[in-house]
Amino acid sequence: MHDEEAATLLEPLPEDEGFASWHLARGDGSLVGYGTGGVELLRSMRLTRRAGRLFAVVPDRVLDAAYGLVARYRGPLGRLVPDGPAPKRFP
Repeated sequence: MHDEEAATLLEPLPEDEGFASWHLARGDGSLVGYGTGGVELLRSMRLTRRAGRLFAVVPDRVLDAAYGLVARYRGPLGRLVPDGPAPKRFP
């Protein structure tokens, strides 16, 4: 990992898994990723909480398949994101 704090949080994962997908670190230190983690992330933010509740009823395997589809087209989709450093925000 390139970020010391991220490396500490992702220690439980094999290195190739840490780079294969994104992961959300919960307050208790556990990790969740793929489509299922996306729902948890949506539910954790005030502005997207309703969307998170809607997606929470979708089976995990469907969410993970949708994540896989988006990940497969990561390169073309990435061209839609502006270059530059992302903002860093801590709780």
